[in-house]
Amino acid sequence: MLRNILSYILGSLIFFVAGPYLIVYLSEFSDMDFMPTGLPAIIFGSICSATGLYFVISANYELLTKGHGGAVVVGSVKLSHETDTLVVTGPYSLCRNPMHMGLMLFYFGLCCAINSFITLIIPVLMWMFSFLFAVLIDEPRLKRDFPLEYEKWVKDVPQRFWPKPKKAS
Repeated sequence: MLRNILSYILGSLIFFVAGPYLIVYLSEFSDMDFMPTGLPAIIFGSICSATGLYFVISANYELLTKGHGGAVVVGSVKLSHETDTLVVTGPYSLCRNPMHMGLMLFYFGLCCAINSFITLIIPVLMWMFSFLFAVLIDEPRLKRDFPLEYEKWVKDVPQRFWPKPKKAS
């Protein structure tokens, strides 16, 4: 239990303190805007960041309550317990990596609110990291530990990162 708490504190410091700090720091090096300035940028950025936070929090909640594990597992480094159940509910029913998507949206929202073109490198790097992490680490582990459930989940939710609107019935 203490290990899970400490791992979430460490992860939060990295993603919700260091990441935003880096975005603000980078904004000092360029004043080139990438969207309309002022209130529209702040409102749009706030909506993106809030949506991203929702996905990060709800994805972690699902991992903890339904998967009985945490998100701080990187290959053989297990700072939190691995899930013992494949989580396919909540945001995981919309896309297979909602936590990564949420972080990208959170960072993109901050970039919009700051409105400095150079800061967009952070969400792009987050996307690259997330893609490689999902393909090289997460997916092989899930295929190995939950082969039948994972196969069905991939068919039901083919989107790796971005939810696809459902067709009207």
